[in-house]
Amino acid sequence: MQASKLPGQGASIFTVMSALSNQYKAINLSQGFPEFNPHPALIDCVNRAMRDGLNQYSPMAGQPSLREVLASRQNHWGRAFAIDPDKHITIVPGATAGLFSIFQSLVMSGDEVVLFDPSYDCYAPSVVLAGGVPVRLALNVDGSYPFEALKNSINSKTKMVVVNTPHNPLGLVFDQSAWITLSEVLADTDILVLSDEVYEHMVFDDSEHISVLQIPDLAHRAVAVSSFGKTFHATGWKLGYITAPEHLTQEIRKVYQFLAFAANTPMQIAAAEFLTSYPNYEESVSVLMQGKRDLFVNALQSSRFRLMPCQGAYFQIADYSDISDMPDQAFAVHLIETIGVATIPVSAFYLNPPQEQRWLRFCFAKNDETLLKSAELLCQL
Repeated sequence: MQASKLPGQGASIFTVMSALSNQYKAINLSQGFPEFNPHPALIDCVNRAMRDGLNQYSPMAGQPSLREVLASRQNHWGRAFAIDPDKHITIVPGATAGLFSIFQSLVMSGDEVVLFDPSYDCYAPSVVLAGGVPVRLALNVDGSYPFEALKNSINSKTKMVVVNTPHNPLGLVFDQSAWITLSEVLADTDILVLSDEVYEHMVFDDSEHISVLQIPDLAHRAVAVSSFGKTFHATGWKLGYITAPEHLTQEIRKVYQFLAFAANTPMQIAAAEFLTSYPNYEESVSVLMQGKRDLFVNALQSSRFRLMPCQGAYFQIADYSDISDMPDQAFAVHLIETIGVATIPVSAFYLNPPQEQRWLRFCFAKNDETLLKSAELLCQL
């Protein structure tokens, strides 16, 4: 029998719940993708690039015009070192491919990588495939990071700590004080920091996105991952980018060139043109998504769900313990089969989920009609 590199790995929870959603023709609030189209001007840019014949391979590191736009934006937002488009930015076919390249290039056999649960489901398998060992630490009950547990877990094998902000699935934002505490914990080490920042342009109320690259004591040993798919409401385009100091970028590119070599060309050309024409576009994303969050939350006020705070990203966590004592995966399937609403059980983001936790993740990046109809059905429970 063929041995497996991931013996315990089945289909992802997103694949499972979306398939069930399709089977029962349910409203799909499970997988994290917008129901609406990108900005019309962006689609026009893609169309123009394709018609102009820009359909062949891009340079491995990405289209220079796009990397220049991104460097200009990041330097304007503030970084601990000046971002150079040639030395520090790599365009990749989606953030997941970027994450995979990072783990493969920077994690050696036996290296330990600290993940904070609940954590996005691609992290641990990618670490394992790189020969590393995932070390899973649970976030505190209030969503804060377990820095004392992190201190106790650090040893000579610890290679990297992974942070996700804004957080999927919890919608929390890693603030300035948390970054400072992390930098203090890692002060006397060579441990790398990988910051998954794909929802960086979706922060709400008084929250502020702070990149790891803005933290002087961390930036020179950190990697940040970003997503055009999330920012442009075009997840199917599979386009993202990695920003890192030159010595880390060089290593990441060595691996990335053999993973995909280059991301799709028309979308890169279009992204550069669009961002140049709309210099404040990113601000509109937070406004849009906060409106979606508020609509969905207000529509659920009469329900028996207890809603958790959502500071960023486009997911709302709902505690259903006043409705049912069923485990979350069973209850998620129950919702699809009975009222026709698909969601994601939060236990899927843990190695060892809290047994008493009854949380579901709803994606609110949907049309208003979809959110209101879903809330109407959920309020019947």
